[in-house]
Amino acid sequence: MAIDVVRTAAAVRDRARLAAVAALGVTAAPEPHLDELAERARRTLRVPVALLVVVEATRQVFPGATGLPEQWQRSRTTPLTHSFCQYVVGADAPLVVADARRDPVLHTSDAVRDLGVIAYAGTPLHDVDGHAVGALSVVDSRARHWTTRELRDLDRLAVICSRALQARQADGRAPQARRADHPPVRSDPPSRPAPACTGSRPADGRQWTPQHLPPGLVLDVRPPLRAGRSETVHAGHLHGEPVAVVVRTGDDDQARQRFQRRTEVAVAFGADPPPIPVGLYRWTDGDRVLVLSRLIGEALDRRQGDAPDHRLSGRDTREMSHTAALLSAWQPTRQDARRWLVDYAAELDGHHRAGRLTDDDLRRANTVLDRCGRDRTFAHGSLHLANALRLPSGRLGLADFSAAGVYLAGYDLATLHLHAPTDQVRHAVQRRAEHSDIVETFAVNLVLATARHHRDHSHRTDRTALLRTRQHARRLLNDLTGPG
Repeated sequence: MAIDVVRTAAAVRDRARLAAVAALGVTAAPEPHLDELAERARRTLRVPVALLVVVEATRQVFPGATGLPEQWQRSRTTPLTHSFCQYVVGADAPLVVADARRDPVLHTSDAVRDLGVIAYAGTPLHDVDGHAVGALSVVDSRARHWTTRELRDLDRLAVICSRALQARQADGRAPQARRADHPPVRSDPPSRPAPACTGSRPADGRQWTPQHLPPGLVLDVRPPLRAGRSETVHAGHLHGEPVAVVVRTGDDDQARQRFQRRTEVAVAFGADPPPIPVGLYRWTDGDRVLVLSRLIGEALDRRQGDAPDHRLSGRDTREMSHTAALLSAWQPTRQDARRWLVDYAAELDGHHRAGRLTDDDLRRANTVLDRCGRDRTFAHGSLHLANALRLPSGRLGLADFSAAGVYLAGYDLATLHLHAPTDQVRHAVQRRAEHSDIVETFAVNLVLATARHHRDHSHRTDRTALLRTRQHARRLLNDLTGPG
């Protein structure tokens, strides 16, 4: 089967198909009878990995899985950047690959690098109305020629898997199954202790002296890891564990909201860790102090004062776009998703009234926004080199989730574009958005990201970078909305 990327993107996002997927109520929670079907496929075809996959708008989930590496077997989801099964759905036909490293389309897929997918065979799964909702796939970590008998066995097992999914619709199990992949979390931070955290700080808000903290917490005497206008971050140890202690020093509404969001996300991550390294929740007083497990690594943004090091290559920034794709596969609970949902129309209107967007910017952005639909993904919200660490394992870890939320697809790519150190990196980010078929949402996200950056960092904004990204956003909006 020849892979058609454009056709695949349209088919995956087809509204009728997505409605069919939603009606199944399948989540990334393990389902024993579907795991048994995956294991049956693994044994029959003698492969290391077999998956029963449901393809959603921005990710794929594995309600049936066997043989995955521990991280993926636990999370049972990946973004579509790691999906071969999307092409099965896109063509509604089997896909057979002997060696993905030699395939003109698949050789650049993140599934090859992160999941070790070299040989692949997948065949469509259908709901009762015939929509291609996913695929039954088998994977080998080395090149392999699939025999006619193996492919016939895979087709036969796919029919059985389709019937198992269809039975969910018939017996009404689908609605109850929804969201089972996310255990309940405390959406509110723990109650504030008495006495709460108090301290002394001068008018500039950059120093803070603790007087009441949880037992076992010892702050390092070194200067803060980070000191900003509204918060400082100190290193410390909690019962011997390295921790980062976030202290809110700003007293305005925006500083409180950012601290609250960072706390909420940390609590959610503690109950359901994302597929990337992050600081996990340890303690908060609910108002001014938050303690997180500390990521130990080398900062990617090596600054001289406020000036970024432009000698940085684009490698780290490009890898951050990959990390953003992994993060987008994580989903908050329904309650958090509603609370963290970004109201684009309201924000754009607010920036327009504040003079950060022109009348034409607002009109064109709203025109494109109307086309973007309701699909949303979780995003870091402030993804740039200053918030990334290279860990000893070689993986990237992310810090500062105070701007995290549920955004249109590609918001983290927009912030990467804004903060990219070179034109080469900006072009790579743009190509990633185009390849992911999210140009419209990317354009709206660029408008929002530049307006927010102008609001939050006007005192030290790199005007050249801001104007460059704003002009690029306007060109995209003009291309998408036409003259006038």
